[in-house]
Amino acid sequence: MNKTNSRLRAVSTAILGGALAAAVAMPAMAFNVTQSRLEAADREPQNWLTQLQNYSGHRYTRLDQINRNTIGSLKVAFTVPMNDCLLGDSQCDNQGNGLVDDGTMWIGGGYGRIYKIDLTSGDSGVVVWVADAAVSTDENRRTRGIAMWENAVFDNLVDGRVISVDRDTGEFNWDMQIARVAHVQSSAADTPRMEREGFTAAPIAAAGKLLVGQSKGDAGTRGWIAALDIDTGVEVWRQYTVPGPGEPGNETWADDHGAWKTGGGSLWTTGSYDAEQRLTIWGTAQPVPMFDPEFRPGDNLYTNSAMAWDVDTGELKYYFQYTPNESWDYDENGVHMLIDAPFNGVDRQTILHFARNGYIYALDRNNGDFINAEQYVARITWTAGIDPKTGMPVEYDPNLELQTYIPATRWARADTEAKTACPALPGGSRWQRPAYNPVTMIAYQGGEDGCQTHMNIEAITLDGLDPDAGPAGAIDERGRRREGSRVSMPSYGLLTAYDVTTGKKTAQQGNVYPNKSGILATAGGLVFTAFENGELAAYTDDTLQKVWHFNTGAGVKAPFNSYAVNGKQYLSIVVAGRLQTSARAEIPVRGWMSTLFVFSL
Repeated sequence: MNKTNSRLRAVSTAILGGALAAAVAMPAMAFNVTQSRLEAADREPQNWLTQLQNYSGHRYTRLDQINRNTIGSLKVAFTVPMNDCLLGDSQCDNQGNGLVDDGTMWIGGGYGRIYKIDLTSGDSGVVVWVADAAVSTDENRRTRGIAMWENAVFDNLVDGRVISVDRDTGEFNWDMQIARVAHVQSSAADTPRMEREGFTAAPIAAAGKLLVGQSKGDAGTRGWIAALDIDTGVEVWRQYTVPGPGEPGNETWADDHGAWKTGGGSLWTTGSYDAEQRLTIWGTAQPVPMFDPEFRPGDNLYTNSAMAWDVDTGELKYYFQYTPNESWDYDENGVHMLIDAPFNGVDRQTILHFARNGYIYALDRNNGDFINAEQYVARITWTAGIDPKTGMPVEYDPNLELQTYIPATRWARADTEAKTACPALPGGSRWQRPAYNPVTMIAYQGGEDGCQTHMNIEAITLDGLDPDAGPAGAIDERGRRREGSRVSMPSYGLLTAYDVTTGKKTAQQGNVYPNKSGILATAGGLVFTAFENGELAAYTDDTLQKVWHFNTGAGVKAPFNSYAVNGKQYLSIVVAGRLQTSARAEIPVRGWMSTLFVFSL
């Protein structure tokens, strides 16, 4: 165990006295975040104990002071600047939300920082400490959140480290290099790419373990999930999402050059946890190279899949692959919500997933079997539909190593002209967190809609080639291949409501600007979200009529959450989202910031 106590970075001298005074005035420290509290998170609506609100990923608050009758009085209560944008990068990329326990928030910033913020006054947020893991500014900053367990907060970092920090003091409990190191299950061919491994998905704390997902599949690595002993950081088990030789599924990589070794299938959006079955369920990313299926014939298991692992042993219990031999970058990392509700009159335990490929899927949570699929984007042209019995695209042929799907929209090496496929590369949805109202049994998702036009270039290996040779961009940062760039992929915002009991959409609302934030559903009859142009908005939860908005002046890619202090409800959201290539050109020039906004009545 590696303890590092020297990197606690206190706030400046001018603020320190006030922070300490506030700490003295604070009520007694909240109870530790135990397994029983996490399993019963719904019973503590004043707190927000996990990234997804509960283990099932519902993102629903039972607080209802902010409702349809009071929404007109919603205003900014206070803001808390987070200085991450000033430290080496003008494009912040914070896609997580804070965790709240008894009037205190812990929230991840950029480059491995964790902030502890006192919220008890209700009209200001006082930074008590900042723990700094000192991630190099050469790294691509991105964070999708942190986790809590007992008296510690945890973060997994883009440089492959995982850290544990004392909730009270900000002192480091342990700091372990988990990714970017040789591993018994990896292959020798993976070793040159170890430096590209890292984490962006928020970890899950469950059953005495911290679950972390390797997120850098696009960099030519194999995805994997690992369970760490939560007290020491020592790895307990690891399972790869792309199987090696002799493992079930490796035969679905039918090439003759070992494409499985750098095959992708990463985990870059947080999964869910079924405490009753002791299963953790995550979605996996696309195969690599993403646009060239001829480089990797076969179904390419277990990419583009829902995977369920035993949390104690790491054993794969079941999987469902959405799009075998996929070629449009429709990874299915998006949250897999756990729903207990009747479907067509029969009580079911299901997994609900708003897929990047344009469909909403319901799967049986006990075995991964397909139940239902419903289109939710305007146009889908890569397939003519989903087989209602198998859940596979109707064109899928299990006897083929190279799927054809719809040739007019399928990238191929023989292409001489660009092709257009729908939906666009961003999908449907990617990391945007969905929400579920267990009272009305309606699920919600914010996402994008559009199409992508693309010209493919054959993937090649770099063996014996000068990486600097050839036309600009012929060999990309992923290091092992070249493939065509997207010609264009304009997309628009999309907000969808879906009845889990019928498998049908109930309402939908578009927006000229993409939605990269996700949803918060509330007992007040509202859903909250945000858009790429900086607009925060509230909609009625039945008809999706907009009833409130506020423009922050900067990009937003994080979701809202809600908490209460002294009986008063608050909403919070981090404004720190970098501009994306799919953004509308007419978005005015904006300043960059990393700021926590808090709203109240």
